[in-house]
Formats: sequence, C-alpha cells, structure tokens
Amino acid sequence: MDRCLQSGPFNMRGFLLSTVLFASVAFAEAPLATDTSDALTVKSVHVIGTKSAVDLKTQVGQIFDASIVQSDVHHLWSTGRFDDIRVETKPEEEGTAVVFHVIEMPQLQLHTFKVEPSTFGLQMNLPEGTPMSRLRAHQIANQAQQDLRSDGFRTATVDYDLVPYVGNKVDLHLNIDAGERIRVKQVDFTGDTAFDPKDLRGALRSLKIRRVTPPIPGLWTGWRLYPGYSPEGVQGDLALLRSYYLSRGYFDAMVKLDDVKVAQKAAHVSIQVQSGELYHVPTWQITGNGVMPKVVHPVNNLMRYQNFCSTLFVARREAEREGILDFTVNLQVQPTEASTKEAPEANLTATIDRGTPFHVGRIEFTGNRHFSEAAVRSNFLLDEGDLLDEHLLRKSMARLNEANFFEPVTERTTILHTDPKTGIADIDIRLMERKRGSWNLSGPVGPASVAGPLEASIRTRLPAWGSGLLEASTYTVSLSLFAFVHSFVPGLGLPKIPLIPIAAFNRPYTPGEGWKSGFMVIPQLGWQYMVMGYGVAQLQHRLLPILQGDRGLEPELPVTVDTPSSRTTMFCEPPAPRLAPVRTALAMGLRFVGSMAGL
Repeated sequence: MDRCLQSGPFNMRGFLLSTVLFASVAFAEAPLATDTSDALTVKSVHVIGTKSAVDLKTQVGQIFDASIVQSDVHHLWSTGRFDDIRVETKPEEEGTAVVFHVIEMPQLQLHTFKVEPSTFGLQMNLPEGTPMSRLRAHQIANQAQQDLRSDGFRTATVDYDLVPYVGNKVDLHLNIDAGERIRVKQVDFTGDTAFDPKDLRGALRSLKIRRVTPPIPGLWTGWRLYPGYSPEGVQGDLALLRSYYLSRGYFDAMVKLDDVKVAQKAAHVSIQVQSGELYHVPTWQITGNGVMPKVVHPVNNLMRYQNFCSTLFVARREAEREGILDFTVNLQVQPTEASTKEAPEANLTATIDRGTPFHVGRIEFTGNRHFSEAAVRSNFLLDEGDLLDEHLLRKSMARLNEANFFEPVTERTTILHTDPKTGIADIDIRLMERKRGSWNLSGPVGPASVAGPLEASIRTRLPAWGSGLLEASTYTVSLSLFAFVHSFVPGLGLPKIPLIPIAAFNRPYTPGEGWKSGFMVIPQLGWQYMVMGYGVAQLQHRLLPILQGDRGLEPELPVTVDTPSSRTTMFCEPPAPRLAPVRTALAMGLRFVGSMAGL
C-alpha cells in the first residue's frame, strides 16, 4: 500500500528561498555555523505562523547544529503545507533560541480533472474535493508522464494548469505531448539459456507480445498485441528473468540486456543469458521470528519452487491475520562441502522477518457524494479496532469494485497512515463516483436464438435520498429495446414480436447488501422473469468468488537471495487454486448464464 501522504503545495519561489536560506545557514550567520565547538545549547524552539503541530529534530537542551536545522527545513518543505519558511536565531542566556517563521499555503480542493487530449488511456481517477496544491499537481503530472513513457512514449511530456474555479476550488488540467510511440516487435535470447525461448518469453511482462488470433499458414501471421517499449520495462523484465532462473535452481545465472535496436517505431530487444549449472538442493528450511521452523528434503535433490513459495505464502497469510504489515524473506544459498563447479550443491535457509502488528484506527472514505457512508462501509470487511489484515483490506477493495458505485479502487487510491509508536494505522479510501447515466448497445456472441437478443438501453442512477434498503442512489431505472429472433429462454411467455420495449427498476447486486440486492422489477416480463433474474444474480455473484478463489488478491512475494557471489531478488507468484481449469470453465458458464438473463 502506498503509505505516502499525497498532498501538499509546490512553490518554485519557496524552493529558491529555501536554497538561499541553506546557503545563509551554512555561511552567513555566525550563530548557525556548523562548528559546535562553542557548545551553544538550544534554549527554546518556536514555530510561528501555524497552529498545526510540526515534528522537528531541533529540540530544547540539545547542542545547536545547523545541519539539524537544515534537515528540519527540508522536512517542513516536504510536508507541502507551507508557502514560505524562514529561520532565525536569537541569543539567550547560555545558549540560543531557534525560531521557524512559516507561511501556510491556502488549502485548495479539486473541482474537475481533465486530461487533454484524453486518448492515451491514462488511469488517473481524482474525485471532486481531493486536496489540491501545486506540489500535488506536479506529482500527478509526473506520474502521468511516467505512465506514458512506460507505455512506449519515450519522449512524452506532461504539463499541468491549476485554474481557479470558485472560492478555494480549482480545476486541474493535464496537457500531454506524447510524441511517437515505440512498440516491441521482437525479443531474442542469446547465450546458454538452458530453457526454450518460448518459456522465457512467457516469464516476461512489459516485453511480452500477446497473440490474439492464431496464424493462417501461407496467408496471415495472425493478430498480435505489441507492448510499448520503455527502459524501465526492460529492467523490470530482466529482474523477472533472473527470478525465473533462481526459482528453478540456477543460482549463478547471469541475465543482462545485450542490445536494443529501434527503427521505424519498432524495437528489437536482445537479452543475453548465461544460465550456469543447476544446483542440487539436499535440504531447504524456513525459520524466523514468529514462524514454526520447517525443514524439507526435496525429492531427487531438485528444488520445487511451487512448494517453497506456497510455504512462504502460508506464513505471510498467518502474519496478515495478526495485523503484521512488514513481512520480508531472506534466502541464503549455502554451498555444501560436496559442491563442485561442475556439480554445484547447496542448502537453502529462508529467514522470515516479521514486523510489529497494527490495529485499524480510523477508516475514512472521501468522494462518496451521492452514496451514504453506510452503503460504502457495508462492503468493507474491516472495522475500527480490528487487527489490520491486509488480505481483508484487499478483499474489501474488491467488494467495493464489485458494487460498481465508483471507479476502480486500487492501491493508489487506498492510503495507510501508520504510527509505529502506537501500533495504529488509519485507512484513507479515496473514491470517485461513476457517472449517473449511461447508454449501451450490445449484441450476442453467436446466433441470437441461442446467445440472446440485440439490446439498446439508456439507464440512470436515482438521486441521493433515503437510507438502508430505501437508499435511492443504489437503484437504477432503465429503458431498453430488445430485438429477438424468438424467445431465447423457454417458458417466459414473451410476446412474439421482433422489438420489445422494456422499462426496468433495478437494484444491482452489491456484496454488502447481499440478499437485499440483485433484483429487477420489469412489469412487462412478469414475475417469472423477475424471480429467475434474482436467482441467477445471487447464484452468479455468490459462486464466482468461490470459483476464482484469491486470484488477484494476493500480490507476489519478493525474496532477497544471497548467493556466494551476489545478492538478487526472486519473486514468488501466488499459487493457482486447485482444479484451476475446472474452476475457470465453471466461472465462464456462470457468466454466460448471467448474460443470457440480461444481468
């Protein structure tokens, strides 16, 4: 989770002033000189210009040190709360007084957010009312620029404008100059790879070329999706390839970028690999604070990373249940006495370090202007005072997304503010409501007599009013026009006409409301359709999470690996659920049934 405070002003004038200040601190004012031979004692510390508490390293009773004062000024600027900062010292009896003069930046709030042009697919959701400042706007523009460059727009630049609206509200405009996009058209591997290049390409992410349709021999090479090229993406995939070799026992493997050729918006990437020898592993063991020690003797002395990583995931899940956020693993590769260069052999020791547990302090939702906090909290699985289980936090975010009230809730929009001294963590969920109205034109995949009708519809969410089951904003009304070939669901008694206009009153399924949601009132179709639709909605939304398991909820687990010659990182991927192909097939069937029922 992003635990950084993401708000605060950015002021170039203030930055220049601070630079001048640091120079004066270091050279101009005698009392602020870094030489502490006179042993001046700090007699008092004052911050003038703000009523808010500030955390300073300069403390009464300490020996005065200009470098500590400079660090405090850096810290005050980094909070993003101040437009100007000055420091002065005043002689006092047997010491000195330190006074910080600050001018607070006016607090601004976001009114609207625009990206121009809006054709680059940037996923940046900022709800109305988000605290805004020049520093925050600079951070947002910088993040957008990084996203574009990682997507292949190597020379992209993003500028921002903060336009006053009314009072303390401002509009944020991002102005994009994307330049040309470079796509990865080919990835080659050279050297001693030990694995089929097809398997190595499967381990890639940023450089992975995805095939959409198969080729037609002699006629068509098929349809492929080529990723954007970025140096950061290449480095990320090099790390994944190193992890691929480490997880399979090649602890001396060397992976590096050989060459990149760019011509006519196409990049050809060459990666050099020297796999080295496969290590035999007589034993691997797991130990650490709060962990039950475990020793494993692999069959045929071959490391099976699925078993190793599954054990680590179980240990991390136990730590999450106890409210522990910091969970790190260090793997020591220790060659045995029987190890040789031609037949290397090593025992592995994974040491787990678990941090201190945290309890949930305050859970705050911002951006839910038309939905009550009760409607939002009903989808949340954590409450104030609970142990902070990150797995339940991720699951709560998934439930909020399933409710479909807001734009996707992600780690970027969920911020943890932790206090190690108290063991309390506040959770800040920043929401952005979806548009109230929408229109849709859709048709079946396949014959309409089997896969359903052609549909054109207009729908809107009701305005904010009421609470609980009667909270109007959780309902939608729609007007649709269906074109049937004939009744695709027997026994419903639909009129045998080609076009059917339908008005509906719907409360979509939300995990927090459960049985009190997922129903649709459609007078034209009768009670049979309403009963069937309610049953299918409940069945689909309750069974799909079971079939999908925790897929998508468990992030990968980085493991620091120390070999006799290097230190690197191995990434453990979450294990697939049991009977994954069967689960996937059943999930697809459930979705198909839901689409036929118009849900």
